[in-house]
Amino acid sequence: MDQRAKDHYEFEYLEKYYGDAYCVIKAIENCPACNSKLVLSHLADSGSLLVHESARCFDCDYSGRKLIHTMN
Repeated sequence: MDQRAKDHYEFEYLEKYYGDAYCVIKAIENCPACNSKLVLSHLADSGSLLVHESARCFDCDYSGRKLIHTMN
């Protein structure tokens, strides 16, 4: 079993973001625990038109956000 099958991913939906552009970018790019920049990694699956995203913070070891983006 590969690593992606063991991890819990949630589907990305844009309705959870609110406010102006600065607030939305901050919510996506910054760590919720320590407010530093997150390191985002993406793995594209062209067969099912999905992108698996994992977010990790090297300052506080936060690695809780795993999302799936649809490309259609």
